[in-house]
Amino acid sequence: MKSTRISNVEKEELLDFTSNEVGLGKFNLIMAFCILFLILSIFAPKIYLSNNIYYISREISRLHAVKELLAEEKLRLQGEIEKIHNKHLLLELEGQK
Repeated sequence: MKSTRISNVEKEELLDFTSNEVGLGKFNLIMAFCILFLILSIFAPKIYLSNNIYYISREISRLHAVKELLAEEKLRLQGEIEKIHNKHLLLELEGQK
């Protein structure tokens, strides 16, 4: 059977354990910021352009709808002008009799 007791030497080694934890070095920190700057310099213009394209396409759609509405209004007004012109011609013909 195995002994589960810890000897005094093992206890001392556990208590004397010191970790040599060191944070990021200056080089690693500078490299991380360079990578972050590179990623931002690539994606920020892409996001900006995508947003502008989206808003411009919305404006184009709105202007296209207005154009169609005005084209229909133009046809209606041309029809009314033709009716008035025909009435005017009829009145002139009747006046000549």
